[in-house]
Amino acid sequence: MTPWLLLLAWAWPMLLAWPAASQGGRWHAAERFNSSRPGIRPDMRPSTKPWIWRWTLPMLGPLPALVATLTLNIGTQLELPWLFLGTVLGLDATAQVYLLFTAILWLAAGIYTAFAFRGTPHVGRFHAIFLLTMAGNFWLIVGQDLFSFYAGFAFMGLAAYGLVVHDGSALALRAGKVYLVMALIGEVSLFAALVMIAQQTGSTVPTPEELTQLTGLPIALALIGLGVKAGLVPLHLWLPLAHPAAPVPASAVLSGAMIKVAILGWLRFLPVGAIALPEWGGLLTAAGLLTLFYVLPVGVVQSDPKVILAYSSVSKMGLLILCLGLVLMEPGLAPVGVAAISLYAAQHGLAKGGLFLGVGLRKQAPGSPGLIQPLILGGLIVLALALAGAPFTSGAVAKDGLKPMLTGTDWPWIAAAVTVAALGTTLLMARFLWVVGLRTKRHTQPGLLWPGLAWALIIMLVLLFPFVLGKPASWISGWVTFTLGATFAGLVAIGAWRNPAWLSPVIGIIPAGDLLVLAQPIGRLLVRLGQWLWRPIEAMQMRIRKAAIGGFELVFARPEVDSERRLRRWPVAGGLWLGIIVALMLALLGQSHLGQDATETAPDDDVDVKGLAATPRWVPQRQSVSTSSESP
Repeated sequence: MTPWLLLLAWAWPMLLAWPAASQGGRWHAAERFNSSRPGIRPDMRPSTKPWIWRWTLPMLGPLPALVATLTLNIGTQLELPWLFLGTVLGLDATAQVYLLFTAILWLAAGIYTAFAFRGTPHVGRFHAIFLLTMAGNFWLIVGQDLFSFYAGFAFMGLAAYGLVVHDGSALALRAGKVYLVMALIGEVSLFAALVMIAQQTGSTVPTPEELTQLTGLPIALALIGLGVKAGLVPLHLWLPLAHPAAPVPASAVLSGAMIKVAILGWLRFLPVGAIALPEWGGLLTAAGLLTLFYVLPVGVVQSDPKVILAYSSVSKMGLLILCLGLVLMEPGLAPVGVAAISLYAAQHGLAKGGLFLGVGLRKQAPGSPGLIQPLILGGLIVLALALAGAPFTSGAVAKDGLKPMLTGTDWPWIAAAVTVAALGTTLLMARFLWVVGLRTKRHTQPGLLWPGLAWALIIMLVLLFPFVLGKPASWISGWVTFTLGATFAGLVAIGAWRNPAWLSPVIGIIPAGDLLVLAQPIGRLLVRLGQWLWRPIEAMQMRIRKAAIGGFELVFARPEVDSERRLRRWPVAGGLWLGIIVALMLALLGQSHLGQDATETAPDDDVDVKGLAATPRWVPQRQSVSTSSESP
């Protein structure tokens, strides 16, 4: 196939955004021209045939990317020197894995969007933003140069703001504000990092060997800029707020696809495998461990299934960041580590995206016939088991691929720490199934047959994952850890079933947004402290202001007529006249004194002509000559 598919992969959704935004649709026409209104005949209703096909655009957007992944060979490149700063599009092994699972997830979410949003308010706006976000995501995956990666990253990040605030509720607007602030911080940091990378390597498509020249500043900025998108603690503030606020398909791609691009950016623009970076690798490992463990207890006490899944995503990203840090410390782990990290990202993306879509189907699918809801709950159980790493699931195979990195370092305790975290993940998924199975309120929404089929396709891929990509020895990897976690979760569930109020005191004790919410009292304390410290400065400013105002009024504030009246008074007028008279007398005396001096220094008539040579320079020469001519 032609390499131009790489360009079409991200340009096609961008081109579809305009017709998607301008769709009117028969649902809008039905609202404006209600058949029950008097005086409206069927022949007066506007024709909606040209608009009917536009509701399908969200599910048509990922098709070129999916075709490119399945047909193009690894190593395919397309150089476009006339586009921007010189665009290089390519499909290496890592990009192929990312593009494949990302396109599948966007396709399932697009089908859900196309059918579930028909007739809803602002459907055209949501479809357009959905396609623009998709275009940015595909663009940064296939873009091999620095500009393409950043352009796609910024395009995706800014467009996703519209997905978060789509319904316009107070919750969505607050989440959107936090998301936008954090996204801008990340994009500015990433932009500075990429500019420095280009300056220090001398290339917009740097190789790992060229990246070894990087100093600490661009590496730090790249870690911060992409760490915001990855949900690295404490930069994760936006993620548990944005997921519950965004619509279901937006949450699916946010958690399943978009946060994974941070790992792709680090693999592409850090010297992974080319040189050992023990300091930065150790820092990234510590940050990954903190992220992995911090969010697990916070997620367990949540009551919203989407918030639970959001914290689960942050935890899994912590595991990937931990593994990337180990690879940076040990370059020899890079060949196995990069493939294992990419495989785990694909497995988690499909499973987590499927869980979000399943939550939407659980809430909105009709309750009859009676098998629909049990089937949806069964699919959620399958995906939750895969995310927890149960035997014979994709999670078990993906975690088994990470073992060479966890056991190949000088820190053997890291493998034990990851095992403990796996117990927490099992409890988190048990909590999710409890909430979504027993605590989820449902309302009927027809027309979700095709989204259900797309969701079933994701479940099928997750089920086939271990048998296609995994070895038989990896199918039962981690079964002891999972068994312990499942047993403990079962005991807790039995206790909660017998006594529903048992766990009530801890549920919701930490609200979504954790650090952001906990920081509010600290912020108020800092504001009060600042006000207390500002009082002396403010008092000094007031005194200076009053003194300046008093001086101004003393000099300039009196009316002009008062000044004239004061000048006409005798003491003032007399003093002025006396001063003028004294000045005139002094001037006359000075002039007469100068006249006498000039007379005393005038020359005699009988001065010899030779004496004229001694005449001062102020005496005119013409007068001297005429005087000498009159002598005998």
